Amino acid sequence: MDSPFGYRQYILPWLILGGIALLQAMNGTRFIYAACFKLIHKYYGISRVQLNNLIVASESARLLEFISSFASEHLPAWMILIIGLIFGSIGYGVQFLCIIYHDEFAFNLSYQQILLLNFIAGNSICWINTYCELVAIRNFKHSHENIMALASSYSGFSGKIYTCFVEGLKGKKLLGSSNSSIFFLLCCVAPAMIGLVLAMLNCVEVTECEEAKMFPFMLVIAIATGVYATIIEPYTQLSPKLRVVSLVLVVMLPFVVALLVTANQLILEILWGIKVMPEPDRSCQGLKNTIKDDKRKKESNTEDGDTKNLVKTVDFWLFYLINMCGTTLGMVYLSNLDIICDLKGYHEASFLMATSSFSLFFGKIFSVIFSWYTREKSIKSKAATSVMLIMMPMPLAFFLLIGNSNACLYISTGIIGTGTGAINVIIAASTSEFIGSPVSFVHQTIVGSNVPIGILLFGYLAAHSYQREGEHDRKICMGVLKCHQLIFTVWGSISFIGTMLSFVLYLRMRRKHSQ
Repeated sequence: MDSPFGYRQYILPWLILGGIALLQAMNGTRFIYAACFKLIHKYYGISRVQLNNLIVASESARLLEFISSFASEHLPAWMILIIGLIFGSIGYGVQFLCIIYHDEFAFNLSYQQILLLNFIAGNSICWINTYCELVAIRNFKHSHENIMALASSYSGFSGKIYTCFVEGLKGKKLLGSSNSSIFFLLCCVAPAMIGLVLAMLNCVEVTECEEAKMFPFMLVIAIATGVYATIIEPYTQLSPKLRVVSLVLVVMLPFVVALLVTANQLILEILWGIKVMPEPDRSCQGLKNTIKDDKRKKESNTEDGDTKNLVKTVDFWLFYLINMCGTTLGMVYLSNLDIICDLKGYHEASFLMATSSFSLFFGKIFSVIFSWYTREKSIKSKAATSVMLIMMPMPLAFFLLIGNSNACLYISTGIIGTGTGAINVIIAASTSEFIGSPVSFVHQTIVGSNVPIGILLFGYLAAHSYQREGEHDRKICMGVLKCHQLIFTVWGSISFIGTMLSFVLYLRMRRKHSQ
């Protein structure tokens, strides 16, 4: 071995890939509002409508992702990560400390301060995502987009991972109790620990790696991880602490593969003197500069009035409304699972959150698999066709919620979660195809604005109905027929409109490709 890093082409790609996936899993913190609403209501005294505003504040902060993208061209990658970790520590850490020492110091945060903290916490996700993208570009020069799509799918079961940790530390009865305050601490500490380890690994550049061979293996590992975390683990007869240990071991499978691959190479060299080196790819040279040049070209497009012309096109508004009536509406449903459990008289809220994590994760994974295996095939309007087919069962899922049945609740949550995750991946990867022009920072901000606007509208509708139908000051819905039946009907109707719009966009895209 010529240097201490002689086997880095074998071990480092897997270590870095596992680090990106873990960081994404710890960075998907949208679940925290559903998990901690009763705790937030207890200590801050905020209503459901005000909680919805906190979610809007967090999502609005993600519209500032262009700042972290711009900073990435002028600051080192590790500094981008540190900024994101500091923002996350402030956003979640301050709330944790205020809740823990609430009685001792009698210190209360104002509602405006809570809004600001959630805005900062939401913006931290932008910086961490930008860092993950930089790491992927640096180490996986050909397949960084697929690597990021796969790694981001791990954020689908963030809620499951955090819930498992809290149950292991504090016991099963975590929702609606003071135990759920530890969610804020974990959302602050976990990304910091993994991010700092990943930053140290990224100090050594991966010069050569067989990316095309790695990706299918990583898909298998991701599917196995998701199956265990969301299907097998809940039915294991292990104690909560052993469940945490088993889940950690499964999530760390990429690191195990790194050790096995290196051990295999060592055995080949020691026993048979065979040294297999990945074939270097000289086309990778200067790729990062090319990506930066592309970004500058995209920015220059906006200066030429491209954005003004974009918002005048029918295809853009169809795409915008489909995104709002599909992904955003699904996010609103998943963030209101605690309310829905109350309406249905369902007490296993943590299990329903695990179901939503399972469906969201596999929705993203299946979209990544479909994109990977059809990347070289010429399929007309592939993205538009996929979105239309995925959205078709979603209106039915919302209408099923009107029935007072746990089976309907499970089925609807599975369909909505899967559709939300799948459409999210497809739209993120195919925005330029839908809007018909290169995607700039301005375009991303305009398209992304549908998320806070949709959550403000759809979430407010649900929260207002929940409070209006409350029993005096208790603000508790009394029965599914009295409360939220109208909301489920309205949500189903909105989803149906989105499905019809997706069909119209599919026809327009197909006609455009035919011409």
